[in-house]
Amino acid sequence: MERRAHALRLALAVAVGLVFEILRGAMVPPLAAVIALQLLALPGPRPSAKMVVGFFVVVAATSVLAYGVSVLTADHALPHAVGIGLIFLWGFALAARPKTTAVGAMTLTMAIVVTTMAAVSTDLAGVVVAGVLTSVAIGIALVFLAHAVFPQRTPPKPTAAADGAAAGVGARAIVATLILLPLHLALTAEGLAAMVVPLTVATMLRQVRVERAADHAVSFAAGNLLGGIVAAAAVLVVSLHDTIPVLVTVTAAAALLIACWIERAPALAAVLLPGFVAFAMLFGLAFAPASLSADVELPKRLVQIGAASLYALCAISLALPFMRGPRPGAGHPLGAKSLIQP
Repeated sequence: MERRAHALRLALAVAVGLVFEILRGAMVPPLAAVIALQLLALPGPRPSAKMVVGFFVVVAATSVLAYGVSVLTADHALPHAVGIGLIFLWGFALAARPKTTAVGAMTLTMAIVVTTMAAVSTDLAGVVVAGVLTSVAIGIALVFLAHAVFPQRTPPKPTAAADGAAAGVGARAIVATLILLPLHLALTAEGLAAMVVPLTVATMLRQVRVERAADHAVSFAAGNLLGGIVAAAAVLVVSLHDTIPVLVTVTAAAALLIACWIERAPALAAVLLPGFVAFAMLFGLAFAPASLSADVELPKRLVQIGAASLYALCAISLALPFMRGPRPGAGHPLGAKSLIQP
């Protein structure tokens, strides 16, 4: 029953977040849904008020830091790459530790969003930072809404936390950063719509220990493409019937479909979650303000997501000889029973 309630929380937060942000004309419509999705996917109970304040402070600080790095190094390629890389490194290192996983997830998400905006226009990034923080606040509110409608009736089981994995946190964070950074820098020139690719890859890299990710290359690529295909189909239906009831119905049905897959195949939850992020990003960006949605090009983004997933997994395979640290237990296909495993 708890797995079903968890799936319904994911579907509710994503559907409500996408519809609300699209209708209010948010600058980045999928951001609230992606924030809520990543927080709800974390193991543990509903975030406390203290945690929420901490999340928001981290998000605001990361946004300002990412904006500052982008503005100060815009004309200098090497310092720009180093600055963004250090933020990514910080985010992956935080995400790899059970106690700071949520903070790391928020750091990576906001770093990608803000630096992508700044690459398009530093003036644009400065103007919309307030709007982005509003979307973040809405995303956090969606977490509480989802828990209120579908409460957690049984306490979460303690996961096999990676106490021994701490020794490999630094190495894994460095590898993940070296994989994500070139991809992010290469795609920022294509506009805001391209940020779905680094966000999907960043989510993928956080799901399992990077030294095991290469074992699931086909599943990861399939999960990412699945989310993109569902998004493309949903956008097509809504475009043919441009009404609010159709938007609400199609968004809810698509979110529920992916959430049910996660519930029915918990062993593949870490594979399907990046696909859920890809769905939310592609669908939401298709209905962004005209100046941003014109370059979404869903077929192109689908190909990029598939290619980027395979690139990341190939890069992990090449990095394996340099990786150290204990391997996760073999009792579970992804080395853990939670949706997000450092």
